[in-house]
Amino acid sequence: MTQTNGHTSWQSVGKTGRIFFLSLLSTFLFIGMISEALATSVSPTTLSYSASSSTPTPPPQTVTFSKNSIVSKNWTASGNAAWMTVSPSTGTISRQQNQISVAVNAMGLASGTYTGTVSIAIGGQLNAIPVTLVVSGGTATSTSGSTTSTSTSTTSTPSILLNPVSLSFSGTAGGTTPLAQTFSLSNPTGGTLTWTLTEPASWLGLNITSGTTTTEVDAISASVSTTGLAAGTYNTAITVTASGSTNSPQTIPVILTLSAPTTGTASLTWSPSTATNITQYNLYTGTQSGVYGPPVAVGLNTSYTAGNLTGGKTYYFTVTAVDSSGTESLHSNEVYKTVQ
Repeated sequence: MTQTNGHTSWQSVGKTGRIFFLSLLSTFLFIGMISEALATSVSPTTLSYSASSSTPTPPPQTVTFSKNSIVSKNWTASGNAAWMTVSPSTGTISRQQNQISVAVNAMGLASGTYTGTVSIAIGGQLNAIPVTLVVSGGTATSTSGSTTSTSTSTTSTPSILLNPVSLSFSGTAGGTTPLAQTFSLSNPTGGTLTWTLTEPASWLGLNITSGTTTTEVDAISASVSTTGLAAGTYNTAITVTASGSTNSPQTIPVILTLSAPTTGTASLTWSPSTATNITQYNLYTGTQSGVYGPPVAVGLNTSYTAGNLTGGKTYYFTVTAVDSSGTESLHSNEVYKTVQ
């Protein structure tokens, strides 16, 4: 500090051009990875179909499987018989349930009992589902004169297959909006599926609400808005309707869980000024780098604990010194902390 024409001014100390330095005391948490047991459940555990020459394609059946895990896993599904079709064949699952449709076609098969297996591989675990097809009444054929040919014309009735069969969102009230989630809509039985989606909740939105599906898989995005919502659990359902479908309507339950905002603290300490006439230090705080609110005067203390910091936000801190004439120094270096 120097005196010029009766006015006190601050002089830089050290190469940094600042009088003192601020450091943030942080607590480091060492988080160990917790190994999880990959527990899966599949329902039903067996599939059985009956077909005949007049009805070679019985209705498809649905297999539902889930995994109790916080880590997403890729899965694949397949059948080991030519008369068996599995749809979809791949996907990703976390805590939600997924479904596959298993269809059979007895066209060209003689009377008898046929067996096969549907395999569902989730991560490194394999689930095998035995499949039985009983064909009665002989092979589906049509006869004209002395020529016999296998009939290939069947009437296809569309159906709805959703994957996954439920959606779950979580976040913090007043915090960051949860990421959108995607579910698929397909038609495993043929024909043209003309569908409509409805949902009554104002906090839930869909990027598509109607369409037609033949052999393709339609991806639909569901997003939530937490603006104005208090902490708590919110429930609704997406309803899928399709005229002429064998299983209309279908619903996808949707859960939104908002937790109360957490609060945290930041413990700060700094080196004292080398000047001898310091009367107080001012602590500045902001949620954007370089932009601060009004200061907090902390006297001659060289440490301070900032409290009531909202979880999910990053806070920025800096300190100045004030001398006996009321002159405030330049800001110290800036430090920050993200409150979990």
